[in-house]
Amino acid sequence: MAAAAALVAAPATAQPPPRTLEMNYSGLLNALHLTGEVKVLALHMVEQAGASHFDTRAEMQSYGILRAFKRIDIKTAADGPVQAGLPQQHTFDFLEGKKDGSWKRTLLVWEPTQVVSQPPHHPFGDPPPTQAQELAASDPLTQMSRIAYAASSGMICGHSWRFFDGVQLYEVQLGPGAAAPPTAHEKAIGVAEAVRCDAHYAEVAGFKHKKGEPKDTGIKSVITVRFGRIGAGGPWIGLAMKADTALGYAKIELDSVRLSPA
Repeated sequence: MAAAAALVAAPATAQPPPRTLEMNYSGLLNALHLTGEVKVLALHMVEQAGASHFDTRAEMQSYGILRAFKRIDIKTAADGPVQAGLPQQHTFDFLEGKKDGSWKRTLLVWEPTQVVSQPPHHPFGDPPPTQAQELAASDPLTQMSRIAYAASSGMICGHSWRFFDGVQLYEVQLGPGAAAPPTAHEKAIGVAEAVRCDAHYAEVAGFKHKKGEPKDTGIKSVITVRFGRIGAGGPWIGLAMKADTALGYAKIELDSVRLSPA
């Protein structure tokens, strides 16, 4: 994963002080471009960002029309060392709620020579991910945790992030960043500056499609992503993500953020 490795190896400034970030996001959908925006997703994320160790936890639930198509009840946690100024993939705990009220758990551990999964996972897809690809990629939560460690927006936009969730391996390619003034809501919750960049999603390995079915059928447009800095010299966080999807125009936006110590 050369592109993602470039992100990890990007030069960093002085280590940030230990701090905790708590963020709440809402997912909004304009179904088939016919209705107004309705809330279909809630995401709560807490990141403990230390100089030598990080610990991030997130919960996500779907609502309304989205839940009719895709039930989402997810609890995740990732933790590991901070090296070269950025979180490194180590453990990823993924809990998925089922209709009967039970929970399915997958635990991934990045060891020196392999990614160990409990329960054991078997290579899947066309093509399946290789061991080297799995080791070089990061779980989604660790990858997102790196945003708060960026010394500048240049360490976020203009790079490619490669993810491995235990089965599928995919990449988000972020284009060059451009300054984007914070919205009134963003200013009100403490965002001092913001940047936007276009992103492209690409399947890499671990996916299986029916014969003749195109890849990436869920996303119909370029993804627009916004990042912002909390206060003067504070950490960067994700602000918003927008795209046209098979269900309609969708976006995820930051509702609130709390930084401690401020």
